[in-house]
Amino acid sequence: MEAVSASAPTGETSGALAASIGVAFPSLSIDVSFSVDRGERIGLVGANGSGKTTILRAIAGLLPIDTGVIRIGDRVVDDPSARILLAPQVRRVGVVFQDYRLFPHLSAVDNVAFGLRRHGMRRRDAHAHAMNWLERVGLTDHARHRPAALSGGQAQRVALARALATEPDVLLLDEPLAAIDAASRAALRGEIAQHLNGFTGATIVVSHQPEDIAALTSRIVTIDHGRLVSARSVQ
Repeated sequence: MEAVSASAPTGETSGALAASIGVAFPSLSIDVSFSVDRGERIGLVGANGSGKTTILRAIAGLLPIDTGVIRIGDRVVDDPSARILLAPQVRRVGVVFQDYRLFPHLSAVDNVAFGLRRHGMRRRDAHAHAMNWLERVGLTDHARHRPAALSGGQAQRVALARALATEPDVLLLDEPLAAIDAASRAALRGEIAQHLNGFTGATIVVSHQPEDIAALTSRIVTIDHGRLVSARSVQ
């Protein structure tokens, strides 16, 4: 595969991401290789249909790759040639989807606690940890509210808290502000940036908004027709 590195090779993969992703569809073939260091935040940009969300889905374990290797930290999570394919829940990847994908029947605190419970944390401890995260994102008063009772910005903060609560090695944000009204977007963008500043894992942000990429990332990686064509620092 042709490789355009998203960051300078360090020789150290613990807590970082190294991905060589090959996926073939009838209308598009993905063939990219890149790495993201610990604490680094990259923006994945490109036209609609260029393969950005497909790359995120492969890293998260929602789509098996056809060729290549995905490594998170010192652990291979997908390698078709070695018949390795780890399930999403054991990959230590946090995902914030464009449509949030909160569980509609669960309260905000139970949504945040869900991933913690899946990782084996006891119910009481998971609840306490989830409440701490809701406090960090300013939603303590909405802990018992279900997603239907939350505004778009509040739901986005719950989704971010759920992703970060499990202390992932990799955080994936897929159009994190696309569903937020323009009046609220700038304030929420600042809140997300503040939380990302304290995140020590690797972050990938997909967005069509230049303001989001500039505020949330330090490096831009451009995808075109399933190929990684450039990588540059945010000015």
